[in-house]
Order: sequence, then structure tokens, then C-alpha cells
Amino acid sequence: MLHKTKKIVQKIMGKKRILAGLLFSFLSTAHADVVTSIRPLGFIAAAITNGVTDVKILLPDGASPHDYSLKPSDLEKIKTADLFIWVGSDMETFLEKPLAQLPTQKRIALTNDPAIKTRLLKSSDEGTPVNSKSAHDHDHHHNVIHNHHSHGEYNMHIWLSPDIARIAANIIHHRLVVLYPKYKNQLDVNLRKFDEKLTQTDKNIAKMLQSVGDKRYFVFHDAYSYFEKRYHLASLGYFTINPIIQPGAQRLYQIRTMLAQKKAVCVFAEPQFRPAVIKAVIKDTDVRMGTLDPLGSGIGLSKDSYVEFLTALSNQFKSCLDKN
Repeated sequence: MLHKTKKIVQKIMGKKRILAGLLFSFLSTAHADVVTSIRPLGFIAAAITNGVTDVKILLPDGASPHDYSLKPSDLEKIKTADLFIWVGSDMETFLEKPLAQLPTQKRIALTNDPAIKTRLLKSSDEGTPVNSKSAHDHDHHHNVIHNHHSHGEYNMHIWLSPDIARIAANIIHHRLVVLYPKYKNQLDVNLRKFDEKLTQTDKNIAKMLQSVGDKRYFVFHDAYSYFEKRYHLASLGYFTINPIIQPGAQRLYQIRTMLAQKKAVCVFAEPQFRPAVIKAVIKDTDVRMGTLDPLGSGIGLSKDSYVEFLTALSNQFKSCLDKN
């Protein structure tokens, strides 16, 4: 009798575990979120989704979209997303195949949008728009060192342009209204507030960086053209066009020569990559080393994340360039 009762209890407990597992599975997939490939896109999306749905970021802090490898958990995030937002295949080639499995209405490749496509800058051209025949108008053009290793025709670091970020916010808003029509009013309010805050932040940054517009510097990789063009910064060039490819000896010699000639006051590293090569090049010079974080590592997701990110990047530039 006791053995029979024990078997009945085990059967009931087994069914409870199955039900609990099914319930957990339902809860974990029933509320799918907006997912972005990288943190800066998450900043923009979080401003528009505020009070409507959550945003998740695929790449963890410290990872780079230039060399990331997807994990099974990443594939699950992609599969269950209500909407997946990425830069595009020229930046995040590792996402091309898995995103092809998603319905068109559940994914946005921002660089495929005509409004953004016409504003793309060519790689290695110091900020020449796609449809423009004129070069960047800084008077230091002849001193700039470029690395013409092929890394796509256009600079894909579009989140570093406040103007393109504004367009991206509108694109995301439009798609979310389709996905969540009952939240249209909230989405409209979120877009308006984002636009207002970005306008004010843009003005603040322009004023902040005005005093360092003539200070020359090198950056680690070719990421900042949009930001530099917008705020009239005087970059002398970069160590590498692709951060997963080490700069060659000739490139390092060119940079070292210009540093010895005191043409630059600062060289910027990035937290996603080891700064050993930069430290070696600036050794025994008066050049300062700063750090620029183009991915906003450590900044939490909120309705104000994107403007906080732009402000932080501006402070990173100014703190190194503005020292006496």
C-alpha cells in the first residue's frame, strides 16, 4: 500500500514539474522583446520603446561587432524577438544567415533604409558623403594618414552620427507602431521626447568641443568619421581601418614620425581592444593616451541612454585633447 501511494505521489510530482517547465517556457517566449545587435542601437531603441516593451542587446560588453561569434543563446534571442534591429551585413556579417530566417517585418537593417543610405560616408575619406564629390573641408587634409585595406565601401559606424540616429529612431518608431498599434500614442510621445533631448544634447556637444577643434589626434580605428564631421574635430588618421587587423610596420612608422614632429597631442585607444601597440608608439613622446568607447560599454538602457552615450564620448574626446 505504501509503495503504491509513493508511486502516485511521484507521478503527481512529475506532472507538476512538466507543467512548471511548460509554464516557464511560455513565460520566457510569450513576451518577446525588441533586440538590437549592439548597445548603441539599444540606446536608441530604448528611448522609443520606453513604457511599451523591453530592449535586449545581443553583444555583451567588451565584444566587438567586427569579430563576434554567435552562441546558441544568441540564436534563441534572435528567433524569439518581436523585432531585431541591426546595422547591416557590411558591419555584422555574422548575423546575415540567422536573420534571413526571420520574417521581413521582424527585422530592420538600418543601412538598407534609403534615408540612411544616402548619408553614409565612404570608408577612409574623412567624411565625404556617398553622393558628394567634395572632400572634407578641414585644412589638415594633406596630413591625414589613411590605411586603404578593404573593409567595405562605406563607414558603418552610423550610430556615431546624431542625424542618422534621429532617422533610425523614426524608422524604429514606424515599425513599432505597426507591431504594437495600441501603444501608438506612447510611441509618438517617446519619439518626440527623444528628438527634443537629442537636439539639445547636439547643441551642448557642439559648444563643448568648439575649444578643441584645432587639436590633432589619432584614433585606434576608423570609427569616428560621422562624429568628427558633425563636430569639426581634427583627426590625423587611425591605426587600422579594421580593429581585428593589426596595423603594419609602415603605418606605425608613419604615425610615430608624426608624433615625434609634435603634430598630435593625443592618441586614443578603445576598451574593446588591447592598447599595447598604442603604448609602444607613444613611448618617449609627450603625446597623451586617451580612451574612446564607441559602443558605450557600461551605460545602462533607459530613455536617455543615447544622449548619455554621446555626452560621454564627447567628454572622452575633450578630456584628452583639452589638457595643457
